[in-house]
Amino acid sequence: MESVHLSAFPETIPLVIPSKEYKKTVVRTPDLVPAGVKGFMHWIAGRVRHSAFNTENLRKEAHDIHAAAEQLRTLSDEELHERLMVFKEHFRRRGREYQRHIPASMALLVESAERLLGLRPYPEQVMGALALMNGTLIEMQTGEGKTLVAALAALFFGWSGRPCHVITVNDYLAERDYAKLEPFYKFCGVSVACVLGGLNRDERRTNYACAVVYVTAKELVADFLKDRLLMPGITDPSRLYIRSQSERGGNNRPVLNGLSAAVVDEADSVLVDDAATPLIISRPVKNGPLLDACMEAVRIAALLQKDEHYVVDERFKQIMFTKVGTVKIEQMLPSLPSFWHSSSRRDELLLLVLAAREFFKRGKDYVVKEGKVVIIDEFTGRLMPDRKWRQGTQQIVEMLEGVEMTDPVEVAARISFQRFFRFFETLCGMTGTVKGVTSELWHIYGLNCVQIPTHRPPQRQTRRQRVFSEKGVKYAAVLHEIEELHRQGRPVLVGTRSVRESEFLAELLKSRMLPFQLLNALHHSEEAAIIARAGERGNITIATNMAGRGTDIMLGDGVSALGGLHVILTEPNEAERIDRQFYGRCARQGDPGSVGGYVSLDDVLIQRFFPGSLLPELLVEALYRRLPGAEALVIVMVKVAQMTAQNLAYKQRLALLRQDDQVDKMMSFAGAGPKF
Repeated sequence: MESVHLSAFPETIPLVIPSKEYKKTVVRTPDLVPAGVKGFMHWIAGRVRHSAFNTENLRKEAHDIHAAAEQLRTLSDEELHERLMVFKEHFRRRGREYQRHIPASMALLVESAERLLGLRPYPEQVMGALALMNGTLIEMQTGEGKTLVAALAALFFGWSGRPCHVITVNDYLAERDYAKLEPFYKFCGVSVACVLGGLNRDERRTNYACAVVYVTAKELVADFLKDRLLMPGITDPSRLYIRSQSERGGNNRPVLNGLSAAVVDEADSVLVDDAATPLIISRPVKNGPLLDACMEAVRIAALLQKDEHYVVDERFKQIMFTKVGTVKIEQMLPSLPSFWHSSSRRDELLLLVLAAREFFKRGKDYVVKEGKVVIIDEFTGRLMPDRKWRQGTQQIVEMLEGVEMTDPVEVAARISFQRFFRFFETLCGMTGTVKGVTSELWHIYGLNCVQIPTHRPPQRQTRRQRVFSEKGVKYAAVLHEIEELHRQGRPVLVGTRSVRESEFLAELLKSRMLPFQLLNALHHSEEAAIIARAGERGNITIATNMAGRGTDIMLGDGVSALGGLHVILTEPNEAERIDRQFYGRCARQGDPGSVGGYVSLDDVLIQRFFPGSLLPELLVEALYRRLPGAEALVIVMVKVAQMTAQNLAYKQRLALLRQDDQVDKMMSFAGAGPKF
């Protein structure tokens, strides 16, 4: 097939007239999270709506569209483009009322995708796009082509004249998907751009003016907050527009083009895992007294001993002073400044220091890079150079590490991700793992979840989880399995929970003279390239939870005959979804592959979230003696611990959201926009 000449099909950028400019600042006001009887009725409504969604009808419609697309192969590029523009005009004028035109226009998009991208959407991908357009969250397995699915849905949103944001997990994927799909969007008459971390406000404003914008959640939410900070005290959209136009040069005009539709990739990570982490716009402030107090707190805390002066609750991450500790602190007061004579201020700072010492682990929660403390994202393993701990915690960790202290920051604006995404008129998303959070997604966002079948039958083999009494024995077994598979020529992807564990395993492999690639927060710049090669013959790849999400692992020559990629998870995560995410890295698109997990009784998950300590101690002896049923009981313990951890995390997310809603309710007034 001849290539399509895009110069003949110029993209169209929507013209925003002044009377509509002010509407950029208007966002949907979400309802409060239902609770009590209303919450129960909301849950019932979700179950009814879910059962009413007919997947078979969706499948039939997708196959009919695919068949109709076959009849379009004889059209010339000009004829295909002209038909697309006719449907674009229909959707622009009538919007969502023009549902009857969706099948015919989707068939045109299927044919266009093959000509422009060399990719013909499968019926399953069409199913996914149709479900997204209905405002649902779809579960599609890794490697099933979610990038193209998002583009098909985004085109319809773009045609309707409403701005559409496609949310990716990092700048690399935003830029990659934009560059790959730009010819497709342009041919279909839709402008597209991406917003990356290094762009200035003028560049952001230009890119956000496009119909479809690829952007990370962090960049989008930050731009939303900055727009709201431009005009302090003004919340009425028309007044905000008038003020922005009166400013010399119009520099205070908002960069966003409104919040209408969002297609969220890796939605479980964005809408659930990151939900309780507020995005904060802050500014550094000079606070010498606070820094001096932190230094004094570090000195005093160095004199306090665990179990003697304070006790640690690992499960809830709490620290409490003992009577002996309280007496010791009181004895030091005469030599301290008057600041320390207030028990509330004194205890607050000392507890911060002890928490930093006990719970903030180098290589797991943060790294020291170029003389700075850089936070590691708990769920992805990625470095977060723009994120700082608040209330003196950042400065305390810097003191403990002996690096230069940064200035404290004050909060100018904040908003949680879960609250922000409830502002969108239409919210939909994609993920490979939704089981376990379906109720939460409905309760918080009103999102129904639909499972899309795989294009080819899966061939993943799941091996029995292996159980050990302690980590030393466990890692010896992991090392032995890696050696055996490497000897066979099979590629291996090994998952660890933290940077420290990945570095530890890397040292073990070095001692055995085994070649490997290491992917963690310290080597994230090569993430996509490392993951892409993980399926090559004989490759050994160690990865933290980040694991190159969004990058397909293609099998090398002859690897399929050997059994495909084998995935090893060295330790269970707090959410079973994250375990399944990692397992999903193999056996894509019907390829062969296998997965296996390891667990030991001293794993962090069991130590923190399994209630009581007697049973684990008894099981150590039972495992040593190889008593029947001991391993099965440990696996049950893992499930219980994961359920406990997820229940606590859900309660924390829900409490934060209700707190946000309550503050908004107390501060709201007629005509006001959202508070933050």
